[in-house]
Amino acid sequence: MKKEVLITIIGIIIIGIAYLGIEMFDFAKGVKEDAKKNKIELKQNPFVKLTEFKNGRWISTTDSLAGIEIINGKWIMFYKGIETDSSDIYDFKIRREYIKKLGTEQKPFEYLSLTNYSDTLEYSILKYSNEFLSLSYISRGNTLNYERAK
Repeated sequence: MKKEVLITIIGIIIIGIAYLGIEMFDFAKGVKEDAKKNKIELKQNPFVKLTEFKNGRWISTTDSLAGIEIINGKWIMFYKGIETDSSDIYDFKIRREYIKKLGTEQKPFEYLSLTNYSDTLEYSILKYSNEFLSLSYISRGNTLNYERAK
């Protein structure tokens, strides 16, 4: 009697494992098909325009005396009441990267590199619109928010 119950339980376990194996196979097949579909859609629209900063003056949302000014391809950092010198003036470049490790193959990150004769600063562009600019300073990870000067 115990032997028959044991064989029945083993049979049920084997059937359950087989069923789960079939379900997992079907699930994996669907995931693979979805991945192929997304890859095709990505190839159809591979070019998205990089952010283009327009000339303008931006004031920090946390310190109304601090800001930046973008003029003809130059990025100028200023603090009201303090004279701006050459170390506050940077050339800037924007680049886009896809980071597979973070699962962002389809949503790229845009980076802003500021360079001058003595320094290079790296930021991630979080948001840019006509009224708001948000950057993440990569070295520290802090967020810098600016509003367009009125």
